[in-house]
Amino acid sequence: MRRLLLAPVGMTAFALMGCASKPTPPPAVEVRVEKEYVPVAQPCVDKADIPTVPAKIGGNLNGDAVHDTGVLGPALADMRAVAIKAVALLKGCAR
Repeated sequence: MRRLLLAPVGMTAFALMGCASKPTPPPAVEVRVEKEYVPVAQPCVDKADIPTVPAKIGGNLNGDAVHDTGVLGPALADMRAVAIKAVALLKGCAR
């Protein structure tokens, strides 16, 4: 019987202990204006100098290693030539 009487008293005491604590201050709000400079593309080469992308070769592959090597070899050489020219153009634009 005594437990039944003490239980509501204990719960009330715990509930009131929350009221005795200090209230937390509201969060501080700091307003700042920051400028961020974003690089914008500027033309530095002629469109005629930009290399064209070689044709896609996916349809020419059949899974045979010997055949696919014959297709991939020249395509790799073409892509390398395009990449070398593109890097040369980009280096000319870089500061």
